[in-house]
Amino acid sequence: MKETILARAPSSVLPSDATTKQTLDRKKVQKRISQMFEYRENFVKRWKEIRDHQLPYLGEFDDTQDLINPARRRDLNIYNDVAWEANQIFAAGVMSGLTPPSRQWFRFSFSNKQLSEHSEAATILDERMEITIDVLAKSNFYNAIHNVYMELAFGQCPLGIFPSEKGVTFIQFPIGTYAIDVGADGRVNTFARKYQMTAIQLREQFGEANLPKNVLDVIKNDSAVYSTMFNVYWLVEPNPNVAEKEGRQYMPFRSIYWVDGSQDDEWLYIGGCKEFPVPVARYQVNGLQPYGKGAGWYVEGDSKVLGLYEKDSAALAELIIKPPMQSSEDVLQKGVNLIPGGLTITNGQGVVSPLFQVRAEAITVIQNKIEKIERSIKRSYNSDLFLMLDQLDKGQMTAEEVIKRTQEKLQQLGPVVERLQYEFLSPIIERVYNILDRAQIFPPIPPDLEKVLEGGEVKIEYISPLAQAQKMSGLVNIEQAVAFIAQLAQMYPEVKAKLDPLKTVDSYFEKLGAPATIKKTNEEVEMMIKQQQEAEQKQAQIQQAALIAQSAAPAAQAARNLTEAARDGNPALQEWLGMGVGNV
Repeated sequence: MKETILARAPSSVLPSDATTKQTLDRKKVQKRISQMFEYRENFVKRWKEIRDHQLPYLGEFDDTQDLINPARRRDLNIYNDVAWEANQIFAAGVMSGLTPPSRQWFRFSFSNKQLSEHSEAATILDERMEITIDVLAKSNFYNAIHNVYMELAFGQCPLGIFPSEKGVTFIQFPIGTYAIDVGADGRVNTFARKYQMTAIQLREQFGEANLPKNVLDVIKNDSAVYSTMFNVYWLVEPNPNVAEKEGRQYMPFRSIYWVDGSQDDEWLYIGGCKEFPVPVARYQVNGLQPYGKGAGWYVEGDSKVLGLYEKDSAALAELIIKPPMQSSEDVLQKGVNLIPGGLTITNGQGVVSPLFQVRAEAITVIQNKIEKIERSIKRSYNSDLFLMLDQLDKGQMTAEEVIKRTQEKLQQLGPVVERLQYEFLSPIIERVYNILDRAQIFPPIPPDLEKVLEGGEVKIEYISPLAQAQKMSGLVNIEQAVAFIAQLAQMYPEVKAKLDPLKTVDSYFEKLGAPATIKKTNEEVEMMIKQQQEAEQKQAQIQQAALIAQSAAPAAQAARNLTEAARDGNPALQEWLGMGVGNV
């Protein structure tokens, strides 16, 4: 099996450390990888059964037939392709529902609420999120992850994440080409694979200085350098010598390459990774088992019975169309014309008739059985749910409608979605983010914000259509509560005091996954409310002063009129106003 250069890219480009090479025990490493592949054999038989009877075009096993003729037909045991069709719908559904290329499906936020309310900090986080999304879109991420979803029917599928000249490159490893193991927490932390490369490919990938003697001999003698295949092993595992020191020998994970048949001290490459470079998507897992179980496991019996029914249905149809015939010996000697409308001459006694009658109702019975099994297979692959979620993504149906119609399905799929987000998507985003950060792709943080962001934990929130559909129940609760208070307030206005509008909006935005940039902080809102109240109070004072002045104007005019009349010589007014002659 030949590989591209990117598929074989080590996790670091630094040269191997001589001291690390000398201290690494080849026997222990080979024993570790042998145990992993030996344990894997318990699952290989089931994977091949799923491939042969459901998904014939997936997987690459070490079969003799696969190695001799990779282009051979693999669908010879397939009599009904409903499983393949359902798996395609499942992969496309998870793609559009969980990681849609056409829209944003995750966002960054701070675990600290105070930082979340800090507008400048939130803007920086949104900017980094947009760069990460752009890098994923420009890479082969979406092509690779679709292949991952196609193979989830086997139970699991790994995705390698490597730095490249263009940013980040993703490699999906097919079923049958790898072995995995888990740590004490149940998460996959060890990955191993065995593949083949030519001497020229090895020199191109690892450099001639790192090649073992058996490979150099082939290159030196120029003997079949393009056809001689070498078994190459790659192992990624937790580093037992991890420490807070510089150097890949102290990184959390070590990455080791070597060639089968080389000397114990001959290593192609020994490197390290700060994050596990091969996250594994798993469908359903029991306990601490490294390998999962997917839809292919659940419908293995149905798919085999479906094949039997399809063969029986074809046999019945053929018996009805071309039934076994019986005839007398003299007719057989003359020959029977089986062409439609043909004529067979007999002596009047010879008979040509079906040996037995096949009732047409038998085909109806089998077809009903076939349709029932097909529906069962489609349900196990969740194809009906994802067809409905596709309508949600296209805007033809709201998330609330999807929930009402597929509440039970969403609940069943919920643990799978949570596992994919926790074990698979989050490690992918974290590794991509850290690769970009180490490569200084992100704009630098302003000095005045460094102290503000110091110690701030960034969390990943998923806002894909499937995640929103699952969160929609929380939004519905908020909407129902607000509607209830609005309705009750018509009779009892005092109940409006029970609702905090700002906290309600915050909770709704958080569950909806709205961008931080479209929401004002609580401080900004409080300042706006204060300014509005002050403006309203000032306006009220102006209006009140105007009213007072307006009401006082007639009284002042009347007083002026009286004074003028008194001055005109009216004695009574003069005396009433205290304007006697002596006072004049």
